Amino acid sequence: MTLPDERVDAPASAPPARARRMLAPVGTLLGVGLAWVAVAWADPGDGGASWCPFRTLTGLDCPFCGATRASAALARGDVVGSLDHNAFVVLVVLPLAVLGWVGWARRAWRGELFPPVATRLVVALMGLTAAWWVLRLAVPWLGSAAA
Repeated sequence: MTLPDERVDAPASAPPARARRMLAPVGTLLGVGLAWVAVAWADPGDGGASWCPFRTLTGLDCPFCGATRASAALARGDVVGSLDHNAFVVLVVLPLAVLGWVGWARRAWRGELFPPVATRLVVALMGLTAAWWVLRLAVPWLGSAAA
């Protein structure tokens, strides 16, 4: 029996709670980092088969067509080239992903639950994605420039 003032320490074999909480954010960061290095190394060019099922079936760009090439160009430090492949991914998706990961990691570090994502935010992002899609289909030079 322990007194209310005494702490009962976790067994020596159990990892600390903070380390357990940080496994998912750190593992995700490492996985994305490895994928980014692999894409930069593979250097997906403008020729060859498309990895996008929508483009393969329809011949049209989806909102994210060019994202792989944009990520590869960005990993090599070619910001202008990455914007040319898909500005939406570079200017909207990547910053939101970084902000989301930072918030997730901060809350995991503190042991806080992540708040649910507001429906209005999801609808706004879907609307922004749809607007980008229509705009890039209507304006030829905004396309992914894939052969």
